[in-house]
Amino acid sequence: MRIEAEQGFLLHSTPYRDTSLLVDLYTANHGRVRCVAKGFRKPNKQGINRSIFPYTEHHFSWQGRGELKTLTKAEVLQAPVFLKQECLFTGLYINELFYRLLQEQDIHQYLYQQYHQFMATLRADKPSEIQLRQLEITLLEELGYGLVLDCEAQTGAPLDPTKYYQYIPEQGLLQSINQRHASPGSYPGDDLVNIACGEFSRGTAQRTAKQLLRSVIDFYLGGRQLHSRELYRQHLLSQSLV
Repeated sequence: MRIEAEQGFLLHSTPYRDTSLLVDLYTANHGRVRCVAKGFRKPNKQGINRSIFPYTEHHFSWQGRGELKTLTKAEVLQAPVFLKQECLFTGLYINELFYRLLQEQDIHQYLYQQYHQFMATLRADKPSEIQLRQLEITLLEELGYGLVLDCEAQTGAPLDPTKYYQYIPEQGLLQSINQRHASPGSYPGDDLVNIACGEFSRGTAQRTAKQLLRSVIDFYLGGRQLHSRELYRQHLLSQSLV
C-alpha cells in the first residue's frame, strides 16, 4: 500500500539504527501511523538534510502493508517554528498525550481539526488554559471516554450546584460522602455544571476542570507516566531557585 501527500504532524520520534528514525505521525485520514524514516538522520546524495519538525504540518508519503510503514517523503507545509517556554511544554504534553492514547490507524477527523487549530495557537504564541482543557475533553470524547457531567450516575438526576461530587471513570458522578467541604477527589457541583456548559471562566470551574481532567486522563493512561509533566515540574522548580 502506498499513501501520497497525506496531511499530518509528527507526534514522536526516536533514533533508529545509525541513520534513521522511528516516527509516529498523526494524520488527517489515517490516524496515528508508525513509520521508519530511513536515512532521515543524514544528508541525502545532494547533501540536503531531510527533517521532520514537530508542531508543523507536513505532507507525508509512506508505503508498506505491515504495522510499521516506510516513510518515503516529508514535505513541510509551513515554516517550522521552534516553541519556547510555556508553549513548548504545552506542545510536548499534547503530543505525548496523543501518542499515548491514540490507537494506530484509528481515524478521528474532527479531532485532527481541533489538534490542527490548537497547534496554530501554539505557533502564534497565544495558547490559553481553556483551549487546552477543551482539547483534552475532545480527545476523551473522540476515544469514547467522554465525561458525563450533567447528571448523577446512579439516579440520572440533575446535579445540585450546592453539593460535592466524585467522578468515577466509566461510571460518572456520585455524590461525595463528605458534603461539608471539598475533599481530595471531590468537585463542587456548580463548577461541574459550568464545565458541562463550557463556561470555564465562571467561579473556580477552570481549576476544577484541570484537576478533574488530570484524574480521568491518568486513569486511561493506566499507570503510564507522562515525561512532559516531569519536565515541566523540573522547569518550574529551576525557575523558583533563580
